[in-house]
Amino acid sequence: MPDDERNRHDFKNQLGIILGFSEILVAEAEAGDPRREDFEEIHRAAQTALDLLGRLYPDHGDHLLDER
Repeated sequence: MPDDERNRHDFKNQLGIILGFSEILVAEAEAGDPRREDFEEIHRAAQTALDLLGRLYPDHGDHLLDER
């Protein structure tokens, strides 16, 4: 696997972990929990990074992660 593809793959995996855990944190945070906004911001930042990864490697026909 070329370095570019390996880096994209590794980065995508890390973003998947961040997205998954941030979704869990948001879902478990009750309304009024002061941490909820931070959890949502983490999720938005990871989604933005995933979108950027798709722009950096546009020729890869696979879907990076399902839209959330």
